[in-house]
Amino acid sequence: MIGLPQALLLDLDGTLIRSEHIHTEGLVRFCAGRGLALTEAERLFVIGHAWQEIYAELRLEARLGVTLAEVLAGTTAAKDAMFAAGLRLPVLEGARELVFLAHTAGIPVAIVSGSARAEIVQALAVLEVAEMLRFYLGAEDVVHGKPSPEGYATAARRLGAAPERCLVIEDSEAGIAAGLAAGMRVLATAAANPPPDQPGHQRQHSAHRVVPGLVGLQLADLAAVMTS
Repeated sequence: MIGLPQALLLDLDGTLIRSEHIHTEGLVRFCAGRGLALTEAERLFVIGHAWQEIYAELRLEARLGVTLAEVLAGTTAAKDAMFAAGLRLPVLEGARELVFLAHTAGIPVAIVSGSARAEIVQALAVLEVAEMLRFYLGAEDVVHGKPSPEGYATAARRLGAAPERCLVIEDSEAGIAAGLAAGMRVLATAAANPPPDQPGHQRQHSAHRVVPGLVGLQLADLAAVMTS
């Protein structure tokens, strides 16, 4: 189909899986175990940002004397305890179908996430789309996380795709800004976005198109974003 993207670059948390609250709660528990109670504003900052930015913005080195690696390990351990207690990573409707749609159409698909690679692997186990991905990029693969365009630009180079022919699907303000800064087309999904009057709401108006969710997206919809 004329106008299809050369590559489909997908965010993970809040786009394919409903996991932002789980990541936040894991970090909250890690910090609380060291005597630090995060404010509501600090909790909300976690949404859409990579671990490098979270670590720096919350000044965890100065406040807790921990390295980023220790934060990742501690947060992962806290989340593992939550999963062991029965918590599950919810897959957002239409996520698997979208990856399958692009894959069968011959469009290379990659995940570009601010999560750690171990967290991505954990999510892929429930998404069941790993074999349809060319690769995934996590926090360890970039120097600067979203809203920096580094992750998306790196993915395009690895795929040999022109940035302007790449389609990014995101949910957060930081992710949308990263895709735009990389010179790509951006489709925002509102499936996991809280209402405007609720904490954690992400302004998505700067994306080229906003959809209620991924359910029912067709190749024509992807092509329309590339040409609108």
